[in-house]
Amino acid sequence: MVHLPNCEAVTVDESDALRELVSAHEALERLTVDLADAREHRRAAARRLIAMGHGPSWIACHLGVTPQAVDGFLKYRERKNNGRGQNS
Repeated sequence: MVHLPNCEAVTVDESDALRELVSAHEALERLTVDLADAREHRRAAARRLIAMGHGPSWIACHLGVTPQAVDGFLKYRERKNNGRGQNS
């Protein structure tokens, strides 16, 4: 647990809730990294299937999502890069 210099001491009643909060925060940080990795693996696998001749509709059918969702995650980097430098 990181202790910041201006944090007040906590009471016994607060310590359980604070410990739970810190634990949940740390879990979210780990899961955010895991989620980013999983999304990249999904994009790479979908690109391989596209290269094998399968389209977004075929991939979508196997994932249980729409073809638009497949198109969206495949083009994520392109959209992200096109948005740089623009005021949104």
